[in-house]
Amino acid sequence: FQVTNNILRHSATMPIYGQVVVGPPGSGKTTYCDGMQQYLRLIGRETLVVNLDPANERHDRDEHDCGPGRNRQDGNDNAQDEASEQQHDNCNEEQPNNNNESHLPYDVLIDASEEIINLSTVMSELNLGPNGGLIYCLEYIHHHIDTLVQMIQQKISSYMKDNDLIRPPYLLFDFPGQVELYTHNTTIQNILATLIKAMDMRLVSVQLVDVHCCTDVHKFISAALLSTTTMLRLELPAVNILSKVDLLGSYNGASLSQDEAETSVGSIPFNLDFFMDCHELHRLLPYLHDGNGDLANEYTYEQQQILEDDEEYQSARSKTRKNKVNMRHYKLHEQLTEVVDDYSLLNFTPLNISDAESVGRIVARIDKCNGYIFTGAVVRRNHGNRSEKGLEFKEVENNESVEMFKCAMQTDSPWGFEQISDIQEKYMGLYQDDVPELQNKDKSKK
Repeated sequence: FQVTNNILRHSATMPIYGQVVVGPPGSGKTTYCDGMQQYLRLIGRETLVVNLDPANERHDRDEHDCGPGRNRQDGNDNAQDEASEQQHDNCNEEQPNNNNESHLPYDVLIDASEEIINLSTVMSELNLGPNGGLIYCLEYIHHHIDTLVQMIQQKISSYMKDNDLIRPPYLLFDFPGQVELYTHNTTIQNILATLIKAMDMRLVSVQLVDVHCCTDVHKFISAALLSTTTMLRLELPAVNILSKVDLLGSYNGASLSQDEAETSVGSIPFNLDFFMDCHELHRLLPYLHDGNGDLANEYTYEQQQILEDDEEYQSARSKTRKNKVNMRHYKLHEQLTEVVDDYSLLNFTPLNISDAESVGRIVARIDKCNGYIFTGAVVRRNHGNRSEKGLEFKEVENNESVEMFKCAMQTDSPWGFEQISDIQEKYMGLYQDDVPELQNKDKSKK
C-alpha cells in the first residue's frame, strides 16, 4: 500500500503528453490513431487512445440487440415487457464477454461511445439528426467533464500499477470531425482546456486532411480555411498533415488507358511542395473553372495541345469564365485565399501511415510541439531498490529510441527539395521542374 501511494504521488506530479487528432470525416483519424499507437509502442513508448467520438461506435447491433440504443415503444403490455426482459437476459447469457471486447482497432483507455454516450442512442431517443446529435453528445460530455477527468485519472493509475509504469502513458484523443464542432461551437475547446488544467496535459493538435483535396481547387481552399480555423479555435500547438499521400498517384486520371497515363502531365498542376507550404493560394484560382475546379488532368498532353489550338473551344471557355456567376464565384475564392495567406499559419506535412520513415518524421515534429523531446527516457518501476520510505524510482532507458528523439531538434529540419521530390516521384512517378505559370506564358508568346 505504501509503494502504491508513492507511485501515485510521483505520477501525479508528472505531466501527461498526448495528441488531439482532428480532421474532416474520412480523413483517416481512426487509422492514424491505430498506426501511431503501433509505431510509438515499437519505439518503447506506452500509448493508449481516448475515443471521444460518440459516432465511432459498434454498428453490428440490430433492433433485438441488448446494447445502447434499444428502445421500447409506448403502449407495450406486460407480456411484451416480460418477453423483452427475457430476451435481454438471454442475450447477456449468450454474449458474456462482449463488453470487454473493443470494436475499435486500437487499444483504448476510455471509449466514450461505450462508456459515456453514443450517437445512435441520442438520435433515436431525441429525434436528432447526425450533426445535432453529435453536438448534443459533446455538450453532454462537457457537462460531465468532472466525471470524465476522474475516469481518466483512475484508469491511468490502474494501468500504471498493472504494467509497472511510473510515467503516465502517452495519450491519443480521437475526436469527431464534423465542421460545426470547430466553427460554430466551443465545446471541444472547453473540454480540452479543462483536461489540460485539471491533469497538467501537454497536448498538440494533429489536423488530418485527405491528400485528395489537392486535386480539387474548391476542396483544398476549403480544407485550408478549416485547418486555419481549427488552429485558432483550439489554441494548441498544431501539426497539419496531408494523409493518405500514398494514394495520390491513383488520382492521376483513372479513366485513362495505360499509354495515355504515361504521357499525362500528372494529377496536380503544381508540385507537392506548393500544397505543403500553403502560400500564395491565389495561384490555384486560374484552375477554378477548369473541369469544375478539378485539378486532376483528364487529357493527355497531345489532347491538351489540340484543345489549345481549337478556337471554338477557347472562345466558349472564355465566355464561361466571364459569366457573372463565375466571376462572383472567383472573387469569393479569391477572398478566402487572402484570409489564409494573411494569417500565414498553415503548412502541411505528407504522411503515409504504413511507412515507418514517414511516421517517424511526424512523431519528431509532434514531440517538438508538445515538449516530449525534453522528457528523456521511458520510466518503469525498479523492484530491486527499496528503502524504508518506500520505492526508489529509477529510469529505464531504451537507448536507441531515446537518442533518436534527443536529436529530433536537429533532424526535424524544414523539408528540402530532395525529400519532397523523392516523395512525389515515389507516389506519383514524376516531379515537374518547370513552373506551370511560366510554361503558359511561353506558350502564349509562341
